[in-house]
Amino acid sequence: MIERLKKKFFASVWRANIKRLHLGCGKNVLDGWTNVDIEPATGVIRHNLTKPFPLQSKTIQFIYSEHFIEHITREEALALLTESHRLLESGGVIRLSTPDLRKILNEYTANRLTEWLNVGWMPKTPCQMVNEGMRMWGHQFVYDKYELMLLLREAGFEHITQSEWRESNYPELRNLECRPFHGEIIVEAVKGEA
Repeated sequence: MIERLKKKFFASVWRANIKRLHLGCGKNVLDGWTNVDIEPATGVIRHNLTKPFPLQSKTIQFIYSEHFIEHITREEALALLTESHRLLESGGVIRLSTPDLRKILNEYTANRLTEWLNVGWMPKTPCQMVNEGMRMWGHQFVYDKYELMLLLREAGFEHITQSEWRESNYPELRNLECRPFHGEIIVEAVKGEA
């Protein structure tokens, strides 16, 4: 009985007129967006992003995610992006921001350790920096822009562009990043005609 009530409540929440999904939001709850995370919080719908969404296909205009995709395996990320592609209406856009493996390796090659001081990360050696960047905070797979764009193409997206921090051709996708910029990969992918 309790399980059935939970399912009914969950379904009713998802039936609302959802047009914008903010995936893996953590504590960064965006106004005007349906904020989704596995951790329960005020203003957040709890959902495991490695599972399908209880939403109809082609109903979402915008999907946004900052510093989440690196926390799941590449296989799980492909499933999430394929599901995102299913949800987006024709012309819908997904915007992703994630740490850049190339940035970490460039800092390693230059023997610089202070790039991330303002977010409280100060590795002791360049070698530790690379290993921590790949494994700390629950990271599962850290991308470079080519791998991320390949992943998006594998998920069905065709129109993929690199974007600037807090900039977009879409007003709805501007000024969304809440973290300080440290050379993250920021891409937008548009779902083409079906």
